[in-house]
Amino acid sequence: MSFFLCPLSLSRSLFVLLSLLLSLPSPLSSQTYYVKAPFEGRFKTAHEKWICELDGYDLSTEDMDRTCDQNDIGQIFCYGKILEAINYFGEHTMFNNDFKHIVDRPLKKSAAETVADFKRIFGVTEWKDFKVTKMNDSTTVATLKTFVREHFGNADKFLDSPQPVDWKENPPKLQNIADPQLKTFANQLHGLWKKLGKKMPESAKENKSTLIYVPNPFVVPGGRFREFYYWDAYWIVRGLLASGMTESVKHMCNNYAEMVNKFGFVPNGGRIYYNKRSQPPFLTFMVNDYFAETGDTEYLKTILPVLEKELNFWRTRRSVKVNLDGKHKTFYQYRAESNVPRPESFCQDVDTVRHIPEMAEKKRIWREIASAAESGWDFSSRWMEEDPKGENETLKWKMTRLMITKIVPVDLNALICGNLEMLSNLYHQIGDKEKANNYHKEFQAFREDVHELFYEDGGWFDFNLNDQKRNTRFYGSIVVPLFTRCYRTADVEETEKLLTKLEKFNRDDKILSHKFGVATSAIASGQQWDFPNIWPPLAHMMIEGLRRSGIKRMEDKAKEMAEQWVSANHKLYNKCRNYMFEKTTADKGTPGGGGEYNVQIGFGWSNGGILDLLVTYGKEMKVKELPKVECSVKEVVEEPNEFP
Repeated sequence: MSFFLCPLSLSRSLFVLLSLLLSLPSPLSSQTYYVKAPFEGRFKTAHEKWICELDGYDLSTEDMDRTCDQNDIGQIFCYGKILEAINYFGEHTMFNNDFKHIVDRPLKKSAAETVADFKRIFGVTEWKDFKVTKMNDSTTVATLKTFVREHFGNADKFLDSPQPVDWKENPPKLQNIADPQLKTFANQLHGLWKKLGKKMPESAKENKSTLIYVPNPFVVPGGRFREFYYWDAYWIVRGLLASGMTESVKHMCNNYAEMVNKFGFVPNGGRIYYNKRSQPPFLTFMVNDYFAETGDTEYLKTILPVLEKELNFWRTRRSVKVNLDGKHKTFYQYRAESNVPRPESFCQDVDTVRHIPEMAEKKRIWREIASAAESGWDFSSRWMEEDPKGENETLKWKMTRLMITKIVPVDLNALICGNLEMLSNLYHQIGDKEKANNYHKEFQAFREDVHELFYEDGGWFDFNLNDQKRNTRFYGSIVVPLFTRCYRTADVEETEKLLTKLEKFNRDDKILSHKFGVATSAIASGQQWDFPNIWPPLAHMMIEGLRRSGIKRMEDKAKEMAEQWVSANHKLYNKCRNYMFEKTTADKGTPGGGGEYNVQIGFGWSNGGILDLLVTYGKEMKVKELPKVECSVKEVVEEPNEFP
């Protein structure tokens, strides 16, 4: 008997141990994990801290530029009393304190049935007579929770998670990484493509969710960003190319081409509530890098007209005239076409304007908020008018003082400039000399205009239309003309002045002296696109711009920055549950913070930017010794099958 009991006891122990191991969150599992964000310590209830009701205004009837025009599903997810009610009672209805979650959940019934059920359950005859503040009793709140649970499905499980078809173990480029620790790190990041790869099911066509259907698989950023995004994709593409996954890159480019053909531009992301804003224009950059890797001229012939169509969107709907030496020159702005609360941040946007009585001013601020989101920098002191009465950095920079539509951003114009040069080169590759020459001339002329408007004392800076001055504070955008090669490349002395300018900023604000990398700005505004956060796109563009300058001192600085930033992410990855984060901090090396949501796990552009640099510097980069870091992530959660 004992002969059999001992192995049985051992097998039970092994089974229990195996079960525990399998229950731990793995970065390679198909589940999506979130840093836990409880309401406790932030606000008691949604309606006591955040004022999420519109005081009788009806976004469906007011003279509004709404985020989406679909009258059926839009009245649930983009505007209307259902969205307002669910946000108002967010403590009870929002998973993980995230207001985006509800607008990403698919409907279990049709839009018409969902609206009819809400009206019946809550006794709504006319929307104009319905106020969410009258729903405060506990019985009504419990009924609302039941309504949400019975009418809204699971957001994370709605998308399929197939392994990318071209993913393979040990991609050749990663085998050239000399440092054993960094080689292991690169292969771990390569493995994350399997977790972040998604495809839309056929049911996404049924008009029961906010997803914009695309036919091809894609890679998502991760966490709450569970759909495809626009400018994130450029760094994802860089990483996929490092992984040898050119077919996945082509799939993503084709999806964005579908968006251009459908809407005339690439939306901010793959949701209908992003339909009135874009993001920094990187599609031409993606196609350019895909072509450099594959030499696929037949593909160029099909997609080049799409790239021109996207450029035309910026020319016709985002351009502005600026007087340069008596001549009116064309430049570009972020200027979203909506003036309502963003559905994915409905409560925050309503609360932002709660002390502003005039509806016209509310609408102005909401347009500024959406325009700042279009920039990708949501949000930053860069887009705000400083309040001289503010007692500290946080109080000096307020969302109500956003003024991005009065700013001509240097980075956007440098990207348009890069688009022009790449279109010239790509048309040359397919033998269309006329278009190649025309775009080259346009590039040369616009490069000079960019210099005239944005360049000052060794750097490139945003131009303020109100005071007709440049904002000469340090922001990571200063390097984008260097990255896109929208500068006088033949003028070595002028080019080297950028590094001199960065060194001056370092003497003043210590921007190059932090142990874990270069922060987005030197201003601790409390917004996420400010100090102390490091954002992968800016870190990568700074490094690549300096590396490709052709100037030894700048190239050396690029290598130093690359080694520092890659090592910082490597250290945090190993310290913090083998997770990658959307942003990190320059001073402490921890996951980033600030802004309107918790730091996200994944993460597409972090993985991609670092993989690209590991391949670029693979034979010479080594792990840099850095101070100890603390993992601020104490608990992660995943979306339950039903909520609430």
